[in-house]
Amino acid sequence: MKKIDTLIDDIESVIYGLGGWTRSIALNLGQNIGISASKRFSKPQEPRGYLSLSAVGTPCKRKLWYKVNQPAIGEPLSADLLLRFFYGDMIEELILAMVRASGHKLEGSQDRLDVYGIRGHRDCIIDGMTVDVKSCSPSAFKKFKKGTLRDDDTFGYISQLSSYVYAGKNDPLVTNKTHGAFLAVDKVSGEICLDVYDFTEDLETKEAEMLAAKELVAGDMPKDVIPPVPQSTTSPNTKLASNCRFCEFKKVCWPNLRIFEYAEGRLEYLVHVEKEPKVKEITNVKGS
Repeated sequence: MKKIDTLIDDIESVIYGLGGWTRSIALNLGQNIGISASKRFSKPQEPRGYLSLSAVGTPCKRKLWYKVNQPAIGEPLSADLLLRFFYGDMIEELILAMVRASGHKLEGSQDRLDVYGIRGHRDCIIDGMTVDVKSCSPSAFKKFKKGTLRDDDTFGYISQLSSYVYAGKNDPLVTNKTHGAFLAVDKVSGEICLDVYDFTEDLETKEAEMLAAKELVAGDMPKDVIPPVPQSTTSPNTKLASNCRFCEFKKVCWPNLRIFEYAEGRLEYLVHVEKEPKVKEITNVKGS
């Protein structure tokens, strides 16, 4: 029986064409991508409006409150962002197909979980360990490759995965009850890595984390916002913190937000403009 330690090497063997890939795996992959496309494109994507395990660790408490209590006031997702989400779906399905072909034990895909009444779905269990598959940008991939996600967890992934591990404490499919891993793919370079975390301490505080999240969304809207940061070391302007750039509620928190386009289409979301940028200001950005 294979162990998860060799997963990346074994996936690469499949990519090299050294065995494992079959017609049935290929057909299953096509079917799963088709199902994912239907979920994405057969009807408009509506905001969830409920507390989920994937949202509990959101660093901004106000964002979490809005997502549950006033989801409709957020910016609608743009067509290009929705298409990027589907790219991620396809990559994740492909990687899971590679896992199957590599001979590792893949179970529990998309099983529904419940932690103190908060629902979610885990990606899978590989060789007895809870695994979350992430397709990501090169900058995000570095965190997984270097194992530094705990130090800079913009989207609350650590909380999400530790919740899935916690939910599997009585699941016989999960033989490793304290560890979980991110199977991450750089969607630009194609590089893959397995980033494993020991969640022993996280699991001890999981009940308190879940109850605090439920209490937060049941109460009044949090007044604190993530403060803006300097646009640069020399600029008197301030811009949104990285946590806020992709938030659908950023214009709710910062109604006077101004957006400027720099080289190669890079957008800066400025909260306070003391020195007018000498670049084009964007006034019709669609979605987050």
